[in-house]
Amino acid sequence: MRQIEVSVVYLSFFQEITKTREEKLKVQEGATLRDLLELLCAKHGESFRKALFDPKTGAVYGHNHITLNGRLAHLVDKNFRVNLGEGDRVALAHAVSGG
Repeated sequence: MRQIEVSVVYLSFFQEITKTREEKLKVQEGATLRDLLELLCAKHGESFRKALFDPKTGAVYGHNHITLNGRLAHLVDKNFRVNLGEGDRVALAHAVSGG
């Protein structure tokens, strides 16, 4: 099966965890955004997984913002089962609040 290349941009806490701002990754053609998130967890370790997913439900925490080509991904599919395409750009941000 053919591979495609996608870019992943890390913002805020995800940048601290990965120690990088952006990387390009190869995934199998037909991979979903959820597949990519699982790949990122395997690559960047348990602290990345704990920051991204609620361990009780397996869902992405609501305070995380994930965009696919500039659009909030959860608005396209709340389970992130959207297929990725060649050259797609994914951004991950951990919302910060306070006063």
